[in-house]
Amino acid sequence: MTQTMTDARLIELIEAWGADATAYPESERDAAKALLMKAPERFAAELKAARDMDALLGGVPDVMPSPALTAALIGSAPRARAQRRSWFAAMPRWSAVGALASLAIGLAIGLGTTQTAPTNTTEEAVDTLIYAALGFDTTYTQEAAQ
Repeated sequence: MTQTMTDARLIELIEAWGADATAYPESERDAAKALLMKAPERFAAELKAARDMDALLGGVPDVMPSPALTAALIGSAPRARAQRRSWFAAMPRWSAVGALASLAIGLAIGLGTTQTAPTNTTEEAVDTLIYAALGFDTTYTQEAAQ
């Protein structure tokens, strides 16, 4: 895939990947090579700095950890805990089902029973409850009304 290469993007590639254009990402490699061939003097300073860095990094030996260090690092890594399945693990589902069942049974019983209260005292009971909730003495108000 060939795309248009800008000077700024080519400088970014040189700084990130070095002076060797074959190390650039494959999608930008051809466009970078074409721009380098078109104007090599424009990128001479960046290429020189990248070649110097490549030479410095090329002289550093590859560091391979010893097998003992590798084994120690792997041995010190945290291990996944073994998963245990027990009846207790399934309990949260059953508690929710039990709560829902008890709610349904309570509603069915509560709605299924009829309330037996005399019709003439219902209004008086409501009045007494309202007066008591408002803080009035119900006996005083009944005596004053008579």
